[in-house]
Amino acid sequence: HGYEPKNTSTMSEVETIVEAPLELTADASPDLMALVKSAAQITDSSKRDAALLEALRICRKELEDAEAESEATRLRLSDAKDTFDCAAGILAGVHPSSLLLPASSTSGGGGAKNGKRGALSSDINQYEKWSKTSSSSLEDDNNTESQTAEHVPIPTNPIHTPSLHTSVDAGDATISEQVLATHRENFYQKLLGISASEVENYTPNLSQANLRNKSQLAEGIYIVRHWDTGADGLDAAAFRSKHKTYYTKMKPVTRNLGRRTGIHLRMLEPQEGEEEGATVLCRYNKDATKSTLYLDVSQLYDALFEIHCLEHTHYGGNWLVKTRVDELYANVPESQVKAFIDTCPICMERREGQEEMVKVQGV
Repeated sequence: HGYEPKNTSTMSEVETIVEAPLELTADASPDLMALVKSAAQITDSSKRDAALLEALRICRKELEDAEAESEATRLRLSDAKDTFDCAAGILAGVHPSSLLLPASSTSGGGGAKNGKRGALSSDINQYEKWSKTSSSSLEDDNNTESQTAEHVPIPTNPIHTPSLHTSVDAGDATISEQVLATHRENFYQKLLGISASEVENYTPNLSQANLRNKSQLAEGIYIVRHWDTGADGLDAAAFRSKHKTYYTKMKPVTRNLGRRTGIHLRMLEPQEGEEEGATVLCRYNKDATKSTLYLDVSQLYDALFEIHCLEHTHYGGNWLVKTRVDELYANVPESQVKAFIDTCPICMERREGQEEMVKVQGV
């Protein structure tokens, strides 16, 4: 089963198996089923049994060869995966020794995979030797890179944190406490499916990359603060390995950025009665000229309220608000902007008025 016939064996050919066993070649496999069927048709019982035994030997060898090819393929895949993981980790800044697990660290059994990890760990010294001998060439590469992509220091632009708004005098119109509270409630219901009173205790799923609560941002500050020194009894390499999801976030930033990355810490100006300002989590904007602030989920409404309602006075639409948001904040996607404007009571009244005008005019 699974073999396409290549050469049909005749009765005489099968009978010769007893005297001259068939040798398999690497590029040609016999039609095993035809071989067995032909052997079964030999009238002499002793020759038939001998031919069937020889067919079994051939089948067994074919099976062993197939298993060996499968194992070789598995090892090649394992090799490629380990090499890819190692290269990706080194590129992100992790020390190579923390990427290679010693054989003793794997659980019992000593299988092929554990052995492979052990073999990889034996290469650490070779890598260290290569690293030392290659340091000069790496410096040359860094110098070349610096000519095309200038490394950017942490910006010094002012960091804006939104204030808590309960009511406001917005020019000609005063937004009452009740209207603002209703809008806040509707916004969080649409965005998260929870009441505004539940936001302070809400813990976003880690898969929701743009939503973080206060404790999750505090954890990010802790990781960034100890990224180069290590903490919790771990050296820098082990600490980075423990928090490996931050590898790409902590990449050095260059002028030729093209996207927002480069998480870093900034200290706010001290408030009245404070000796020093609070530390906040930031990342660069797209052209790497400014720090943008990570907001916790309870700050989202007030941040969008200041931009849409106070700065733009309910005009400009999603795009204009999103443009301004990206200048200030690191984790406010368009979906959050849309949820805010869709639930804005003043914008809803305007939309309803426009729709009524369209109906009256018969357009």
